Amino acid sequence: MSSVSRINGFRYVKNVVGGAMSGQVETCFVPASDATVIMVGDAVQLLGDSRSPTGVPTVTRQASATGVPYGIVVGIAFEGMGDVQNVPPVNDLNTPIYRRASTDRYLLVVTDPNAIFEVQLAGAGPAAAAATAMVGLNGQFTLTAGNTSSGASGMQLDSAGQATTATLPLKIVGFPYRPDNVPGDAFFSFYVKLNGSTLSNGTGQAGV
Repeated sequence: MSSVSRINGFRYVKNVVGGAMSGQVETCFVPASDATVIMVGDAVQLLGDSRSPTGVPTVTRQASATGVPYGIVVGIAFEGMGDVQNVPPVNDLNTPIYRRASTDRYLLVVTDPNAIFEVQLAGAGPAAAAATAMVGLNGQFTLTAGNTSSGASGMQLDSAGQATTATLPLKIVGFPYRPDNVPGDAFFSFYVKLNGSTLSNGTGQAGV
């Protein structure tokens, strides 16, 4: 049983039809004018322009718990991409890897609406019956800042606000079946997918 909190944001684990991860990601850009710190496991939102000469979309850290996400960060590039921004050398690779505030950086982002992520529920885990009843409902983000000492994302699934509301950005589709993740545990993780992402159709699907 899990009595230890292991917050690390959204971890890409599989897709909605049960297959393995495809490994396909989209390159996005965060300009030095952006003061947010971004971790692997954070959700990001589209800014609607391209400030990189390579033409890739510009994103920023998710700013609203119920806002529409573009995708989840799964990697951070520390090499140039054929332009004058984000130019190597980067001499801090032996420190936790994250996008530092006010730094030109390219991110690797999973934007597939069919991707499934494991994420820890914020706060104390619910009773077993309450945990299983949450599967099928929609939820929202917590936007807690990441840990710059460990490089771990601080984002979680909000422990409040689960509903059938179609516009909520996350859909709870199950939970990992492991000895360290038993319904009723002090800290509990769910499987979620992006319900109303920028690249999906409409505003999302209602929960059940």
